[in-house]
Amino acid sequence: MTYISYLELFNHVMTHGTKEGSKVTFGDFSAWSEIDGYTCYLRFKDVTITLMFHSRFSFEYDEESELLAFQKAATHAFDLIQEQRSPHAESRK
Repeated sequence: MTYISYLELFNHVMTHGTKEGSKVTFGDFSAWSEIDGYTCYLRFKDVTITLMFHSRFSFEYDEESELLAFQKAATHAFDLIQEQRSPHAESRK
């Protein structure tokens, strides 16, 4: 996935999730940002992606398998978001 894809997933979690303290949760994802909004965080289980200014991002994780699980879940969630936005989504239901 690209920086923009992760940012769109972050935005979806923030928009459609449930606020819990300083974080917002949506399914297995949590999202939060710094007060200035220039640094955003998206977490899935034990993996956190930090989305920074100038389209940079980094991952924090302990095991490679955790990162792979994060990437799989993020890709699946992003695909579902895109499917919902499709102009033909209503006709497929």
